[in-house]
Amino acid sequence: MSVAAPAFALGIGLAGGIDRDGRRARELLAAGFDSVEFGSVAAGIDGFPDDGAATLAARLAAQAHGDGPRIGVGLGRPPGAPPAALVDCWTAGLEAVAGVADYVSLNLTAAANRPLLAPEYRPLLARAFAAVAARRDALAAGGHRVDLAVKLPLDGPGEPLPTVGLLAVAAGFERLTLVRSDGDAGFARFAELVRQIDGRAAPVAVGGIRSAADVAAAREAGAAGVQVHRLYAERGAACLAGLRAAT
Repeated sequence: MSVAAPAFALGIGLAGGIDRDGRRARELLAAGFDSVEFGSVAAGIDGFPDDGAATLAARLAAQAHGDGPRIGVGLGRPPGAPPAALVDCWTAGLEAVAGVADYVSLNLTAAANRPLLAPEYRPLLARAFAAVAARRDALAAGGHRVDLAVKLPLDGPGEPLPTVGLLAVAAGFERLTLVRSDGDAGFARFAELVRQIDGRAAPVAVGGIRSAADVAAAREAGAAGVQVHRLYAERGAACLAGLRAAT
């Protein structure tokens, strides 16, 4: 039995990883997606320099935005930064890109961050999510509110969902980006998580989205949006015509 699908408000987006530093920003923002995610990048903190977030922000600031696609930025940690520095890493990244991003995504699917999904790190994640949300709210006083997302793997038995996702929702995050395996033939697990989220955040499906039928199935399972990565790498902007047949 399917869940009631919300409005497909977030549409079809380009996932992070195609352009990590903004060099292709003009091309990707003109491709026709409803959103384009850049990165993941990091901002430097004491003892761990990294200018990735600042460089990306400068390149995105040079692009006309206006009514164009929503801009997302994936955030990670500088190389070598320990888990204990997570709050500083994520808040520094948010501060670096808040002026150019419509949303930021805390990427817990990257190899360097996957260990943080272990149960012993959940108190740390809860503190980090709360700190990022509080900093976002403080920055929003300047007039531009950035949505918050967390990107999590949808891996089957032993996965960190729904617990980690619900920690982010409790902190005030607006989106959960759920990464399906490319070999996942259905959306049953995704739909179950949508029921558990119960409208408290917008679920976005990424992974294995290759056709209008996949987009339709994601919508039926309750997705508020989908993202593609490999399909764009293979076909470029031409992939959108087939995907949009379902919207």
